[in-house]
Amino acid sequence: MRSPSSKEVQILSLLLKKARLDFGATTLEVEPMNDGGMGSLKIGKNHELRSFGSQVAEEQHTDNDGVPFIASLYLDKEGMPYELDIWKVDFSETEVLNGNS
Repeated sequence: MRSPSSKEVQILSLLLKKARLDFGATTLEVEPMNDGGMGSLKIGKNHELRSFGSQVAEEQHTDNDGVPFIASLYLDKEGMPYELDIWKVDFSETEVLNGNS
């Protein structure tokens, strides 16, 4: 587990605000998911013991290479941040989240 990067904090903050949730993005602990570098994150401790609850926010953006990506925020069944799902339409690495800005 680690603290989110500044770019991850920007996206998490946007989604948390859109969902009207009072969690500080900088206080969350995250772990990268194996998604080919698109940027998805597990959020919080004991992720494997928790279960998906609902999607609460979604935003579409365009990556530095002009390819769209969608960022979605999921909560667990207890209403706690669970995952930041990043899906880039061509499945390539998300440049803006991987330091290629």
